[in-house]
Amino acid sequence: MINKDFYEKGYFIIDNFLDTSISKSILEDFKKQENWFRVDQERPHYKKGGPFEMESKFFPDHDEIYFQTSWRAKHLEDSPEWKNIFKEYFINYIESYFSRTVICDTTYIIKSSEYDFSRVHTDDLRGEVDRVDIGLLYYVCDDWKWDWGGILMIGENTKANNMEAIIPINNRLVLINNQKRCPHCITPVAKYAKNSRYAVASFIGCDKSLDR
Repeated sequence: MINKDFYEKGYFIIDNFLDTSISKSILEDFKKQENWFRVDQERPHYKKGGPFEMESKFFPDHDEIYFQTSWRAKHLEDSPEWKNIFKEYFINYIESYFSRTVICDTTYIIKSSEYDFSRVHTDDLRGEVDRVDIGLLYYVCDDWKWDWGGILMIGENTKANNMEAIIPINNRLVLINNQKRCPHCITPVAKYAKNSRYAVASFIGCDKSLDR
């Protein structure tokens, strides 16, 4: 049975998602990567009719600009080894848990370091996925503290007045019902954070809607 929070809140958390040896191996692979591609996005997406338009007065106004900064391991993302890992441990799980066939996904390997952040946004439309049914966030970190930043803030819908704070605990999976348009952002990583924040972000389209 699908966790009721997927429909009611729009997201839920699974801790200790993978066997410890597998999550440790994934983290070590990420840490060994030397070729990270810098991402500095600046988009007018909050404008009326834009992809990030929201109703709550606590979310960005229409005249504001969306910003996002991070690093991506593009070479690793495109490697057969990583694609096999993602298929075996993540796609297969999604298909089994939701009883759907995954027909497309856009998947990133992300490193967030000093001052990296993302403003509030939604992911119901993304990249090569025409309709994003599921947003997947998987965290692998040596250690993390609340005041290091890099915290996922997520609301239940674009009219929400509040957001929940989710710390990027190692081996934590967050699954988001993107058709509910849950606004979310990443707080800036603090200068004094001892480690980089590694995450897998995937935007998944299925063969059938996940409506109840």
